[in-house]
Order: sequence, then structure tokens, then C-alpha cells
Amino acid sequence: MDTLNLAKRFPKILCITLLLFFTIPGNIQAQNNPAKQNKSGKVPQTEAQIRFYKQLSSANKVKKIKDNDSAAVYAKSLLDEAKKNNDPVWASQVNLAQSTRAFRSGDHKVALAFARQSAAEASETDSITYIKAPLMVAYMLNREGKDDAALAIAFKMLHKAEGHGWRELMIECKNCIADVYRKMNQPQRALPYAQQASDESLEIKDTAMYLFSTSMLSAIYSNRGMQTPENLAKATKLSEIVVSKTFFPTLSKFSQVRELGNLARLYEMQDKFAQAERILLQAVEISHKEGYRDLETHDLNELMTVKIDQGLYQEAINYGNRAVALLPDTTTIDVLSRNIYNRLKEAHLKLRNFELAFRYAEKARIINDSLVSADKIETAAKLDQDYKADKRIIQANTSELLMKQQRNYSITIAVIVLVGLIGIYRWFLYKRKRQADLVAEENRQLARLNDLKTKFFSNISHELRTPLTLIAGPIDQLRNVGPYELDPELKKNYIETVWQNSRKLLSLVNELLDLTKMESGKITVQNQSVALDAFLKVIFQGFDSAAKFKKINYSLLSQIKSNIVANLDKDKLEKILNNLISNAMKFTPANGSIKILAEVTSQELIVSVSDTGKGIPEADLKHIFDRYYQVTTADSPAEGGTGIGLAIAKEFTELLGGNIQVTSTLQKGTSFKITIPTELQEVFVVTQPEIQIPDEVLPTPPETAEKLGYILLVEDQHEMSAYIASILRPYYAVEFANNGLEALKLLEDANVAPALIISDVMMPEMDGFTLLNRLKTHEVFCRIPVVMLTALADPGSKLNALSIGVDDYVTKPFVSNELLARVRNLVANASERLKYAEDDTRAVEESGVAADVAYVSPSDLAWLKKLEALVRENTGKIDVDLASVSYTMAVSERQLFRNIKRLTGLTPNKYIRSIRLQIAREAIESGKYRTIAEISYVAGFETPAYFSKLFKEAFGKDVADLL
Repeated sequence: MDTLNLAKRFPKILCITLLLFFTIPGNIQAQNNPAKQNKSGKVPQTEAQIRFYKQLSSANKVKKIKDNDSAAVYAKSLLDEAKKNNDPVWASQVNLAQSTRAFRSGDHKVALAFARQSAAEASETDSITYIKAPLMVAYMLNREGKDDAALAIAFKMLHKAEGHGWRELMIECKNCIADVYRKMNQPQRALPYAQQASDESLEIKDTAMYLFSTSMLSAIYSNRGMQTPENLAKATKLSEIVVSKTFFPTLSKFSQVRELGNLARLYEMQDKFAQAERILLQAVEISHKEGYRDLETHDLNELMTVKIDQGLYQEAINYGNRAVALLPDTTTIDVLSRNIYNRLKEAHLKLRNFELAFRYAEKARIINDSLVSADKIETAAKLDQDYKADKRIIQANTSELLMKQQRNYSITIAVIVLVGLIGIYRWFLYKRKRQADLVAEENRQLARLNDLKTKFFSNISHELRTPLTLIAGPIDQLRNVGPYELDPELKKNYIETVWQNSRKLLSLVNELLDLTKMESGKITVQNQSVALDAFLKVIFQGFDSAAKFKKINYSLLSQIKSNIVANLDKDKLEKILNNLISNAMKFTPANGSIKILAEVTSQELIVSVSDTGKGIPEADLKHIFDRYYQVTTADSPAEGGTGIGLAIAKEFTELLGGNIQVTSTLQKGTSFKITIPTELQEVFVVTQPEIQIPDEVLPTPPETAEKLGYILLVEDQHEMSAYIASILRPYYAVEFANNGLEALKLLEDANVAPALIISDVMMPEMDGFTLLNRLKTHEVFCRIPVVMLTALADPGSKLNALSIGVDDYVTKPFVSNELLARVRNLVANASERLKYAEDDTRAVEESGVAADVAYVSPSDLAWLKKLEALVRENTGKIDVDLASVSYTMAVSERQLFRNIKRLTGLTPNKYIRSIRLQIAREAIESGKYRTIAEISYVAGFETPAYFSKLFKEAFGKDVADLL
């Protein structure tokens, strides 16, 4: 805060002294006075620029001095110096500042005179004064009722500003035009100019101009010509924006009073008298403090109107007397004075003070008659103003002598104040820092919530696509059996898989609906009689096949008698237990154990689910029941899940009147315990044989499959494993692994490497991305082709897999033909690569000449990635042939052929074609193209029909089905 701002808060003597003895940096007030910055916002560099902005700063000080006489003396000294230096531009700036000051004081005649003088002296070298001085003339003429002349000046200035490209000044001209039209009671013509000014202010991010334009729009909407309830509400909203806590401090004191008065008028028009009075009192306080007599008088007049409308006539008279006291003299002739006297007449009539009412009525009549003789009044006012001006000059000379005598005293006071302000400033900085810390914390919370929701939608996609695959795939197999009949047992398994996954999909949708119902408070408890022992065994057996697939020791210890019946909500209890058990299944590794213990007391059901999984970090325990929250660490794999299962379990448990507890130890396991109050009773039951769910046996490949090698399938979902195995078993042997760690162990222990690895992405222990990275950085395993099965349809996940080095990826849901086409192509390429290596080795043995190494190393993969980038860069631009590629890669054509054949098993032309097909696939998935011709052109194929044929051979799908 600069010294001039400090002086505004202290007596007249301190203000004048500080102006004389302190140098005030001009750029401190730049925020409130754009004239102090050049249009680029840079600090002036040349001597002429520095002098210009110093002069502008000194001229603007005229508007800030509180005492009128002191301001007049200071302005005269500046004008004398400008005349001495023969600088009309500076004189124009000083006169414009005096015009603004007179306008704020309500002295419109003087303001017009100064504005005309400023306009006469202005030059285009000072664009701001050159435009603003005539605009001030237009404003003052408009207040005298000379609307045509005001409009002519405003439009002339707008054309000049447009011709020079002065955008900020164009906005000011449009605001002026809008204001003139508004005062002419033509709001429809004013509205377009005000709206343009507002829009352009937002575009250039000029806060001050935007607030002025918003205020203008508010005044237009509340004009009599557009006065409807809707427009009044709109005007009030706009005015409230201007005086909001965000923008109000940025306004000058004069603007603050004016905007408060506008808002109060709008409240008054809507009969919101209490709000209008509160706003007007605030405006009166600021006006009185800052010496804005005209605005204070106007607001007191409005307060009279409010009190008369409320029937509080004595309070109205009190405000009226204050307004009369503020009038320049008792013979003041203007509309405001007439309105004040009319309001006083009305109030006195209501109180039956007929003598006073008549006196004020007579004064109002005299003013009204006098307004007709405007020319005579103007002449008298001019003479009176000249007299007052001479009087002020004499008083200013006297004050100047007094100021010199008290200079030392003023400096002392200023130093004390400065020290105090430094303390206040430091407190302000501390307060701002605290606010910044609070905002930063709020932003962190919002970012965390956004991350949770993003992860939730990504995971829900995975959870939906997996059962969709197990529904669409078997149905596709049943639909496209051809002339051959499927094995009845396989057909039965397919139908059962579709049924089970349809139920899973329905269960997941129901969970989402339950979450919505809980948020709206519409979920209710539906109690019924439940045979607890049989109910718990059915739920237990539902996870038995999954436990056997993952090699988990899965057990149920029920201490509940078979004839015990409870009265509770069966559906909600089932969802609670299913979520707890499925959560344990997900995080328990192979050879681990899950134990379910169930018991009842006299009035409670107690069930605990314990596992030997990896456990939950202590810091995460308090969050695990939060919606969308999932335990994650820097090195944790992507394991899927929606993040709402435990939240639903907790909220359902509490809805049933119970509670849920959790205990966990890292690397040892986790235990959940639910306690639900219920009414128990013993009933007579007929013993029925226990339901036996047959074990789901994963299909084994026929012996002939060994001729094509075996495939390692890495998938933690047993139904998905069974379905994929049923697709592959007629052609390949299949080995299974539950996660990435098991897959690596199998590879290290195997005598023969698999022909192909198919891996899911989201798995416990080690996810698919981590496994892929480990494989591609291994000097032996890097040669094994890898296909990723992903339910993550976002481009980022696919890009991640491609960047690590995946050979292909299949997005769930998929059908058998699509998977088989990808597998056959990759296995065939690998076989060709091996055959080429064997032939090369025999040739070496016969010739005795050294040959290339027969296996693929990480450095080979890097070379291949560089080659792929080259082909991608030139696809669709030029014809990519062997000669141009070998030249760019700095190898011979023969060596290029040998390297591509050794690393991919493909000829160079087939390899380039495979990259083009991959480009086509990515183009289809991007959704940017709608026709086969567009896709074929992007991928560098000349004939769409030939492209379609190659695409189906490579990916097992017609291009038309994907568009």
C-alpha cells in the first residue's frame, strides 16, 4: 500500500503535507488506474515514455486529494508547469482529472467546462485522454438533456477508437452510448451496446471495465421501458455481482457508492425495503466519509422514499432534513432538489403538518418552474461558480502557508502511521497465507475425489466387460457352430456360463442402483424369515469353484443349528456376505486360506470372514469403507473392483441395525466381522440332502494340440479361463496361471517356452502391465509373443501396453474368431522366426561363416521399435519400400531383410503391411473416421476391398462391424 492511500485515511493537514514531501511511485495504483501502464503492460523504457507516465500519474493525483481547495491548488501548479513547458497533452490530462473530480462532487457544470478544455488540448499521442475527455463531455451534455449532441460525440469517438484499434477505449465508447440511450428512455437501443461492452471486457479480461458494463446492463434491464419482473430480477442479479465481496473492494469509493445506490433502487422497486435501507445506509456512510455530497444527497432522497413507502413518515423527514442540509444552498435548482422537497411535502402531509407541507410544496414548485428557464439558471450558476472558484484560490493560498508551518509535525505523524501500516500489512500477509493454505487443502481434497471417481469409472468398465465377454463369447460360439454340432457337455457349460455371468452383471448393476438409493435415502429394510444355516451354506458354495481354481483353502465353520430361523432382510445380508467373501478371494494368494465363522447369540447374528492375504496398511484402514476408495501403493498391481463393495457392506449392515469391524496385519491377512441384531426362533424342519455344486473342470487340450505348441494363459477369473481354454483347446495345449508372479515362476521352471502368452491386465499379486514389462526386459522371455486381454478401453491403457512392447491386445468383450485370428497370426510369425533361425544356423554350419544371433534380445526390440516408428511416420505420405527403409536405417537391403525375418518371422513387405493394419485398427478405435475408404487411406492402402480382406485375416473382425 503506497503513501497516498495512507493519506486518504487521515486529516486534511496530513494529506497535503505528504503530497508535498513524499514521492509516490506511480505504478502502485496501476490496478485502479490503467492509464499508468502502457498497452503491452511493460514498464516504460525511453525517457519520453518515463516522462509521459510521470505526468499522467501526477495528473491523476488531482482526483485523489480529499480537500477541494488543495486539489485546485495542486491542479493549478501542474497547469502552470505544463504551460511553461508548452505541453498541452499534460494540461489535457490535468483538466480531465479536474472534470472527473467535479463530476464526483456533483458539480456537473464545472465538470463540463473542464472536460471541454481537456478535449480541446488532447492529442492522439495520449489515446486515453484523447477519447475519454470527449466522452466526459458527452456524459455531462446528456445530464443537461442535450442527448443528440452527446450521442454525436460518443459515436464519433467510437469510430476513432475503432480506426486506431484501441479496444479498451472502444468498450468505454460503447458504454457511454448505452448510458445516453438509457437516460433517453430507449433501453432497447442501449442494450446491444452494453452487451457488446460486457462481452468484450470478458474477452480481454478487463475486470474494471467488465464491472462497469455489468452495472450498465443492470441499469438498462431496470429501465421503465424494459421493466418486467424477469428483467428486474436479472438487473438485481447483475448489480449484486458488482457489489459482491469479490469485486466490491476493487471499485473506487465513488463507484462503490454509485453501485450501492443502484442496487438499493432495485430492491426498492421490488418492495424489498429492509434490504434497500441497509444498502443505502452503507452508501451514505461511504459518501459522507469521502465527501461525495451529490451521491450522499441522492441516497438520502432514496431513503426518504423507502420510509414513506413503509409508512414511517417521521424517519423520512429526518432523512429529508439531512438531504436539504447537503444541498449547495437553499436556492439550488435541479431535479434532485425538487424531488427532495416533494418527498418532504408528502411526509408532512401524512403527519398533518400542513404549514411545512405547503412550504416544501412551494419550494418544489419554484424549482420546477425554474427548470423551464434553463439558460438563465446556467448563466447564474456560471457566475456563482466563478465566484466560488476565486474564493477557493484565496483559501488555498492561506492553507498553503499553514501547511508549511506544520510540516515537521505531519512528517512525524506519517512515520508513526507507516510503522502501524507495516504491522497491518504483515498481519494481512499472514491472513492471506492461511487462506492460501486452506484453498490448497481444498484443492487437494477435490483432486483426490476426482482421482477416486476416475479410478471408479475405469474399474467399473473392467467389471462390466468381463461378464459381457463371458456372455457374448459363448453366445457367438453357439450362434456360429456351422455344420458341426457342439459337444453337449460344452454346450451345457456355455449356457451355464452365460447364465452365471448374466446374474453377475445384474448383481453389479443392482449394486450401483443400491448406491444411488442410499444416497437419496430411499432404500428400505424388507425383513423375512431366513433359515440361517442353509442360507450361509448356499452363499459359501457359490465361491467354492473360484477357491479351487485359485488353490485357496476355503472353509465354513457354522455353529448355527439347522432349525434356527431369523427375521431379517435376506437380500441385503446376501450382498453384505458376497462383498466380504469376494473381497477376500481377490486378495488371497494361491495356497492361502479363507475361513468363514458363523454363530448366533440370543438376539444377534455374528459372521466373520478371515483371509491370509497381503493385509491392509494401517493408514488405509479408516478409509476402506469410503465409497470409491481402494487401497493402493506405489508398487501395487491393478486389481480391479469398483471400490463400492465394502461401502455397501457397511451401509447395509448399519441399515440392519448392526455394525462391521475390521482388523488387519500386513502380509498376514485381514478379518471382517459383522454383528446384526435379529429375532431368532427354532422351528421344526425336514432334513434335506445338501446341495452339491459340481466342480468346474478346466478343459484339457487333446494330444494333437502339442503339435502346435502350448499357450500360457494368465487370468485370475476362473470362468474366463475356462472360456478361453475352450476356444484354444482344439488347436493348442494350455497352461494356466492366476497372476503375473505365478506366470513368471512357471516360465522359469518350464523346460520348453510357450508359443504364446495371453494375459489379463487387472490381477492380484502382479498385474498384466508389470508382467509384460518383466517379460520384455528378460533376455530369454522377450522373444515370446504376448497378447493382452484388457477391459480398460481407454487409449491410455492401450498406449501403455504398446509402449512396453505388447505384440497384440484384445479388448473385452471379444468373440472366439477374433481371439483365434490374433493367436494364429502371432504363433505363425513366431514359428517362421524359429524356422528362419534354424535354416540360418544350418547354412552357417555348412559355410563356416559367422551369422546373426538366433534369438531376440532387448536391443533387437529397440531396433524393431525404431523401424516401426519410421514406417508409421511415412505411412500415407510416401511409398514405403525396402530401398528407402534400408537407406534411412543405415543398413543394406539384404541385412534389413535378414533382421526383419529373424526378429518377426515376416518378410519386410508383410511386416510393413502388419504395421499399416495396426495403424488402421488405431484409427478405427479413435472414432475419428466413419468409412472404410477413409481408414484404408489413412493406413496407406489403395483399395478398400483389399484392405478389408487383410484386416479380417489379421484381426478376425470385419471393418464394417467396427465402424
